Amino acid sequence: MLVTAAWVRLYALTLKPLHHDEGVNGLFLLKLFREGIYRYDAANYHGPTLYYCALITSSINNLLFGGEGTSTLAIRIVPVLFGIGIVYLTIGLRSRLGNVGAMFAAGLLALSSGMVYFSRDFIHEIPLVFFTLWLVVCLTRFYDTQQPKELLLASIALALMFATKETAVISLTSIIASAGLAKIFIRQPNLTLAQLGGRRRLILLLVGCCGLFLASTILFFSSFFSNYAQGMHEAVATYSYWFRTGMTQHKAPWYTYLDWLLREEAVIFFSSTCGTVLALFQRRNRFALFSGLWSFTLLFAYSVLPYKTPWILVNVLVPMALSAGHAAQQLWNATLPVPGKMVRRAVVGLIAGTLLFTLYQSVQLNLYHYDDGQYVYPYVQTRREFLDLVQQVNQAADLNGTGNDTSVAIMAPEYWPLPWYLRDYKNTGYFGKAMQTNAAIVIASVRQLPELVPLLADRYRLIGTYPLRPGVQLVVYVAYGRIM
Repeated sequence: MLVTAAWVRLYALTLKPLHHDEGVNGLFLLKLFREGIYRYDAANYHGPTLYYCALITSSINNLLFGGEGTSTLAIRIVPVLFGIGIVYLTIGLRSRLGNVGAMFAAGLLALSSGMVYFSRDFIHEIPLVFFTLWLVVCLTRFYDTQQPKELLLASIALALMFATKETAVISLTSIIASAGLAKIFIRQPNLTLAQLGGRRRLILLLVGCCGLFLASTILFFSSFFSNYAQGMHEAVATYSYWFRTGMTQHKAPWYTYLDWLLREEAVIFFSSTCGTVLALFQRRNRFALFSGLWSFTLLFAYSVLPYKTPWILVNVLVPMALSAGHAAQQLWNATLPVPGKMVRRAVVGLIAGTLLFTLYQSVQLNLYHYDDGQYVYPYVQTRREFLDLVQQVNQAADLNGTGNDTSVAIMAPEYWPLPWYLRDYKNTGYFGKAMQTNAAIVIASVRQLPELVPLLADRYRLIGTYPLRPGVQLVVYVAYGRIM
């Protein structure tokens, strides 16, 4: 399963152009990689863990293959690894879901269109989901073994959640509420003070966890103590800002996430619903019920918020896959008393067919329709033709003989992720409006042509028109006599 998860995430990883948000994240990484500077800004961006992880992969890329190291492949390998890690953690839940259930859940997460799609995007969501699942796994292991290291690891996972994205508070609230509800619905023996080693040991352990949580949080938000005062202030201030953002940006009807789930992840949604209902009525597997409640409380919370973007769904898909795994395990268990092998073969065929269908959906989206706006996940996605624009700029610079010293004037008001692809061009200016220029290459919006053409006069020739994303078309001009 891990090999399959790796293949669908790694294959042709640079095929899809960077999304707007990936381009912005890439510029943060460049400043960190080139200048050693990162400053967390609560008003504009998410947490620091993504950039520091990409700093590691870019440094390894530089060490092994030379060059600067900050390639599209090097930064996207970060969400790929976290995506594979999610599958690995799920396989480790066999004691809670059963062998069949854990493998089915892992298979769904390995192949899900959305999980694969955003595991191939340099954004914060997949790392957040990994740390959230890691938290749940560590707490589950601590409940089973009472080993202090599991609770200490859980405190690190919680810190990394908050250092990755502000919506960690929603995930944590959902986990706590769901655990409480599962405890009410299913009565099982709870840990006693004696099992935890007594009051003194428990207090020391909790103090250690709090200290580790604070130390890990401060480490990242303070940029490893290089920006302590401002970084910690911003870490607290971010929640007031993002509360306002959640109420005003990317607004959509309350049922949007439900609609998207039914369109793209119907297999996970319906099997999760079955698993949750079974766990509720059987009242034997508290973890399975917790997983179902976790997924639906998250779905409810995000549905209530006006803010809607497709990558939020991956937070819901993980617990849904876990409760779907419970449904698969119960179906498998129901065949055990049945004599003969035909029924069990039918169940195996059903599970395998479900996973194959999920794989088909994932391949169609991630390798063929990755920029098709008729699908849910390509949300204002950069069009594939945009890479032709980048290629034209590179070819023009080579023909001019100036290479990365070629002057480029970006006059289009919308241009991301162009700064990532032109990151090595030293003489690039971003103006956001039509203006006089002597730059060798001019990139503008089609909408600017009426005012741009007189400014360029007969000094430039049009190379081509290229779509950036839905509703945005860019044009490229090169100067006569500069580039032939």
